[in-house]
Amino acid sequence: MWSATTPATPGRDRRLPRARILRRRPEFLAIRHEGGIQSGTLLKLNWRKLPRKTRRMAIIVPKACGNAAVRNKIKRWVRECWRDMQEDFSSGSDSVWIARPSAGRAGYDKIRQEIARLAQRAGLWNTPEVS
Repeated sequence: MWSATTPATPGRDRRLPRARILRRRPEFLAIRHEGGIQSGTLLKLNWRKLPRKTRRMAIIVPKACGNAAVRNKIKRWVRECWRDMQEDFSSGSDSVWIARPSAGRAGYDKIRQEIARLAQRAGLWNTPEVS
């Protein structure tokens, strides 16, 4: 039987909790001014570490990346990659992922590799092996 607490699909709930999403302008500005920056060919990462347990993230996809369908696809890819790999990120990290125009043509696997590579270079990665 379906209830409000039951996920729509069987298995574990795949939604990203609201508490894990950065939304306010002061948070974005603090990360930009107090944290670090790592750049790749598909994504740019703005990040900072804080003394807390949770990890939070935001995705920015400018119009230069393509039309609405392409931008939404990039957001879905980045969100899914981050959701799958968030346990590999260090605790207390805030990250803002900014897509570059080439991200729309890259595909899920290349975006996943880029996220892992940038997180490792930023020191946000817990596990040493990244392909």
